[in-house]
Amino acid sequence: MNKILFLIIIIFSIKLQGQSDIKYQEIDALIESNSMINAMDAIKKLKEDFAKDSINSDYWLRHSKASFVFFRYEDASSSIDKAIQLNPNDAELYFEKGLLNNKIHKLEIALQAFEKAVNIKKVGKYYYWKGIVNQQLRETQSAEDDYQAAIENKFESRELFNNLAILLAESGNNEKALVMINKAINLDNQYPQAYSARAKINFSLLNFDLACKDGKTAVKLGHKNPFQLPDSICNGTLNQKLQFASDLFTVNKLYKQGIIAYTMLINNKATKSDNFLNRGYCYFQIKEYVNAEKDYLKALSLPKASRDQIYDNLSLLYFDMNNFEKSIEYATKRIELDPKNHVPYIDRGLCYRKLKNYSNAEKDFNTSLELKPDFFRAFGYRSFLYLELGQYKKSFEDASKSIKINPKYGYGYIVLAQAKQQIGISDFCEDYYNAKKYGEREAEQGIKEYCK
Repeated sequence: MNKILFLIIIIFSIKLQGQSDIKYQEIDALIESNSMINAMDAIKKLKEDFAKDSINSDYWLRHSKASFVFFRYEDASSSIDKAIQLNPNDAELYFEKGLLNNKIHKLEIALQAFEKAVNIKKVGKYYYWKGIVNQQLRETQSAEDDYQAAIENKFESRELFNNLAILLAESGNNEKALVMINKAINLDNQYPQAYSARAKINFSLLNFDLACKDGKTAVKLGHKNPFQLPDSICNGTLNQKLQFASDLFTVNKLYKQGIIAYTMLINNKATKSDNFLNRGYCYFQIKEYVNAEKDYLKALSLPKASRDQIYDNLSLLYFDMNNFEKSIEYATKRIELDPKNHVPYIDRGLCYRKLKNYSNAEKDFNTSLELKPDFFRAFGYRSFLYLELGQYKKSFEDASKSIKINPKYGYGYIVLAQAKQQIGISDFCEDYYNAKKYGEREAEQGIKEYCK
């Protein structure tokens, strides 16, 4: 008996919805034409012919849609809210609110609406649009989860698979990205954006010929700005392609892919010094210091080695490894190559300071400033040295000079704040906030302890 009653209710609900759609058929056609004049007519007809329906959510949903076409965004927003007030458990109304706010770039409100929709009813298209908003907000993991949920809830579209493929590729999961972009192309083999995305994915997987082919297909299908490799690379040798890829990955901070490409290049007998230097740099960036050291030293042993750059990289590597003596050794070698280069003096000075060899640290900072009197980093580092030595007035003066030269120098602000605290200048919190503004993470601690 209960099952029969439930079935009758479902059939009755569907019938009512169908009647509502027929009832508003003319209104819907006017709205869907996307014409401002027709939207005005739709609003007029709603008010004149359907005034008694203003107690129903269907009325206000259409009023919202027509208002949007007529660029009355506030009316559109208030109307969809009225529809929801009248029928607060209708997931579709929250979905429509999400679509509206996405169109008018109120992304946080759109996200909340889509979240409400999926909480009421798990529908694939709701998750898909929620994913679009999260992707715009750069909440990439949430967007990826939403797209996966859309697929699990039986929603498929070329745009869904294209968007998901792009996210997966951005996170380095190129194999899975390739599967998804192939699904987009299977749904529509005339979709130029998908060929462009697949060209980039194939390039990341070092499938150069496929990447070249897809880039050309994207252009042929009308994509105006596709990912496309230069003809000189497409027609070049394997090593030319690998060299181009490895250098491009490194410039774009795709260090793991850079390591793979440089390794293939080196294994294919392209054993020049720069390839070891650059692979070492990629290892350094992902904190694989042992491999970085091996590659830097190998680069140094080969002909045409860029000694200045290698010495610099080795000095920075050993500094990060807390091997300050070795860091000093290579900073000194760099100074010997070019005694008038002001930069290695501050690198060596920092190491001396770490070893509490304060006199040599000060000498190096002084030398750097003699060579380049407006070198703001040298003022900043010497300021911290004076702070450590308890010479607070000197610290204050140097920190002030550093930010006068470079008003966006975050480190200068954080040292200035500490110097001010020591000599009793009360506006130090302003400097902590400036340090945070310009990227100094350590400023958070000062703000937390002293400015709240």
